[in-house]
Amino acid sequence: MKRQQLIQIKGLDLKELKEKAKALKSEIADLVMDKNMKKLKDLKIIRKKRKDLAQVLTVARQKEMLQQLEAKQK
Repeated sequence: MKRQQLIQIKGLDLKELKEKAKALKSEIADLVMDKNMKKLKDLKIIRKKRKDLAQVLTVARQKEMLQQLEAKQK
């Protein structure tokens, strides 16, 4: 994921991040299926998508923790 995309992801709210994570999970599943059927030529794309998913989930978790912290302070 490029820096600009990461900045855009950090700007999303929690609901949009969860939707993006769900979409990435289904995309990874499709890529794995294509790999198993020998249709996929670039195998590194699966690793890249998993990394993107990890970054999205990390940002989502950071936002969740920030909301919890703000709720405790109030």
